[in-house]
Amino acid sequence: MATTRRNTAPEYDHHSSKTDATYENDKMCSNLFRAISHEMRNPLASIIGNSLTLQENWDLLSELEKLASVTKIYEDSDWLIGIVENLLAVTRMREDVPPIRTNEELVEEVIGEALQKLQRRHPNCVIHVRIPDNYIFLPMDALLIEQVIINLLENALNRSDNTAPVEMLVTEEETRISFTIRDCGHAIQEDILNNPFDESTLQTVMDVQAGWGIMLVTCKAILDAHQGTLTARNYTHGAEFIFTLPKTKEENT
Repeated sequence: MATTRRNTAPEYDHHSSKTDATYENDKMCSNLFRAISHEMRNPLASIIGNSLTLQENWDLLSELEKLASVTKIYEDSDWLIGIVENLLAVTRMREDVPPIRTNEELVEEVIGEALQKLQRRHPNCVIHVRIPDNYIFLPMDALLIEQVIINLLENALNRSDNTAPVEMLVTEEETRISFTIRDCGHAIQEDILNNPFDESTLQTVMDVQAGWGIMLVTCKAILDAHQGTLTARNYTHGAEFIFTLPKTKEENT
């Protein structure tokens, strides 16, 4: 993969009114805290339970049982790391004034950075990426968009049980770039598809797929700040999650 390229172009500030920004931040925080409380409970309980089992029954457990408990502790700890990374991404947006600062970034390099980070957590994953032959530069906060890519790819891996290849397709349109992440999992419920990423369906998403809530909140917040979109749809062998980014940044007055 190509090396990361950052901070080589003039910065473009994203401006919004203080009232609107405060409202959106409060709404984002409310959704985020709801997702955190929902999703951290199970992995923390699992870590505590497996740790106590090892501590109190070490001499009674077989080697396979010990290995299973340690493996579960590792998996749950790794998932909590992902939650923390999403929290840090949202915290960065809240601390910045204006909310985000964007540079012209090469799409291929941002995807490459995201894939390298994902590979460290999922060394056996198979991801097929297709991008246009021409160089595509977009105004973005590269670290935040990397988090969106990681979240959606990790979601696709989980939906595909980490066995089937996941596809990522980048297509260029007149005013925007579209990123499609395609999995080989089960279909998405129709009530979620009707309006998959608004506040009214957030709880449904978290109930249907544990662990997706905080990723969803983070992706939605990041893409809203970039004036992008996030949608989902079913296809023959699974589901597609699509996000878009505009080619140019619209300045709000």
